[in-house]
Amino acid sequence: MSQRSLEVFYEPNRRLAHAHGLQGYNAGYAEARGVATFDQYQRNLVWRLLGDVEIGPQSTVLDVGCGIGGPSGWIYERYRPERLIGIEYCSTSVRIAEERWAGKPHRPIFLQGDAHCLPVPDQSVDVIFNLESALHYADKRKFVSECLRALKPGGVLCLGDITTRCKRTFAVLGTLNLLASQFSTHARLWDAPDYLETFESIGFQLIRHERVTRQSADSLRDGLDEVSRGSNWSNARGYRGRFFYLWFMERLLRHRLLNYDLFALAKPRGGGTS
Repeated sequence: MSQRSLEVFYEPNRRLAHAHGLQGYNAGYAEARGVATFDQYQRNLVWRLLGDVEIGPQSTVLDVGCGIGGPSGWIYERYRPERLIGIEYCSTSVRIAEERWAGKPHRPIFLQGDAHCLPVPDQSVDVIFNLESALHYADKRKFVSECLRALKPGGVLCLGDITTRCKRTFAVLGTLNLLASQFSTHARLWDAPDYLETFESIGFQLIRHERVTRQSADSLRDGLDEVSRGSNWSNARGYRGRFFYLWFMERLLRHRLLNYDLFALAKPRGGGTS
């Protein structure tokens, strides 16, 4: 997927986030409906994915596919690691993330980069965080191998992604990618077993696997209601189509045609880099 295609796909997300004061793009996590804002649900999903992973003042954290930097900032503010590096393919998103933190002496670092070739040395990272980004990757196995290379022995990969058992159906829907529009996701969806088999074959040890499909569907439903209440639709040019795209995604999650899976993996202590 070209950088230009991904920029086109995410431009409505940026407009929607700006119009409604959101800092992230993820689907969120709601234990029950109607109990929090969509912003809080999005933060909930970040904490759910991290679980009890240890991040301390000497830690180096890598947020791969950091978007406009919301989760990177939340993680940095909660844990204050020595370094938090956000890697994002879209240069526009990197610029927005940088502007949010401009002038602050203690802050995450944001870099434009490719998840298939992480710009960090071998065995230099304690925690890699990857949320709702890998669905776009052309070679997920290459990305997972890069995570193993970059992590220190005992380091942890926290990966959350949209998955499906209906891979052939969504492959057919991939013909929309030919239109090069905001609906061209270039998604290459895996099912959870695909991830689990890849993690094991590459050398990761599974710490935790959790399916949060219902909680993400509830979060999206509340988030869409919140956006609808707060929108003057005559001024919503640029993200009206994304609203209906997210409505359709909520329906697919609700009926389990899509799922939402969270994984935590450890690099074995004393293991190799690949």
